[in-house]
Amino acid sequence: MPNAPAPSAGTPAPRVLVIGAGGIGAEVCRGLAASGAGLFFTYHANREAAAGLAAGLPGAGCARLDATDPDAVAEVVAQAAAALGGIDVLVVTAGHRHGLETFERTTPAGTGAVLATELGGPMNAVRAVLPSMQAAGFGRIVLVGSDSGKTGSFGDAASSAARGGLIAFAKSIARENAAADITINVVCPGPTDTELLAGLTSADGLTGKVMNTIVRAVPKRRTGTAAEVAAAVAFLAGAGAGFITGQAVSVSGGLAMQ
Repeated sequence: MPNAPAPSAGTPAPRVLVIGAGGIGAEVCRGLAASGAGLFFTYHANREAAAGLAAGLPGAGCARLDATDPDAVAEVVAQAAAALGGIDVLVVTAGHRHGLETFERTTPAGTGAVLATELGGPMNAVRAVLPSMQAAGFGRIVLVGSDSGKTGSFGDAASSAARGGLIAFAKSIARENAAADITINVVCPGPTDTELLAGLTSADGLTGKVMNTIVRAVPKRRTGTAAEVAAAVAFLAGAGAGFITGQAVSVSGGLAMQ
C-alpha cells in the first residue's frame, strides 16, 4: 500500500465550520482564522459575544444555532457550505451549562437536556456534514468533549455519560469513514481557564466543592488555557494529523492519563 502523499505548497486553505463559539470555541475560531482558514461559526444564545468575535474575524460567517435541532443543524450546514464553497473541517464544542448534583437528585428532563446537547448535538452536526465529505473523499472532524468521558465525574453523571458516548461515537464514525480519508477525533479538556470554569468554582454547594477539588488534582498544578485546547484542535484538523483517527486526546495537565 503506498504512503499518503505529502501536502503540496499550493494546498488551498481549509473551509471550517465551528459549532459552538463560546469560551474554548472562540479561541478555536481565532486560531484557525489566523492560520488562513475560511471560517463559519455558530453560537447558541450569546449574540453580543458572537458579534464581538465576528468583528475580530473579517470574512467569517456567523449564525445562531440550537444544535439539538437536527433540521436547524442541516440548514446551517448548508448555509456554511454555500458561504465557504464547501466544508473540509467540522469542529463541535457544544456544551450544556448546569450545576452538579448526585444522580438520584437529578430529573429525567435535566438529564435529557444534557444528553441532547452534549451527545445529540455533535451527532446531528456529524450527520449533516458526512455526505459532502464522503462525496469529496476528504474531511476532518474534531469534537470537543471532556476528560469526564474517560473517568466519570462526581455529581455530573449525565454529562460524563454524554462525553463517554461521544468518544465511542467518534470511534464508530472513524471506522466507517477511514477509507474515505475522513478522520474524526475527540479533544478532552480538563479544567480550562474560561468564564464557565470561573462560575463553577465560585458556585455554592456541591458544584463549587467538586470543581475546586478537580482543579487541585491536576498534576500540572494549574488550569489549562483555551489556547492550549485550541492548539490540539488545530493539529487534529490539520495536514499533519491525517493518520490519526478515532482517538480521544486529553488536554488536561495529566488529570486523565489514558
